[in-house]
Amino acid sequence: KQPSEEDPDEGIKDLVEITLKKMDHDHDGKLSFADYELAVREDTLLLEAFGPCLPDPKSQMEFEAQVFKDPNEFNDM
Repeated sequence: KQPSEEDPDEGIKDLVEITLKKMDHDHDGKLSFADYELAVREDTLLLEAFGPCLPDPKSQMEFEAQVFKDPNEFNDM
């Protein structure tokens, strides 16, 4: 192999290694639910480490507008 040719799996291996370093709190080489929960409590952005799960800003604003409406608006019925 030429030095410029990188194994496509190498990038995946690097991501797994970085994830384990960041999230494996008991250093057993596995990412348990307890490890995940602790890591997410320390850094909430890690919720999206394995894919998007948080709403986009527009959806968040629309949700908050509905949830936090003035309760007196409902008395006009």
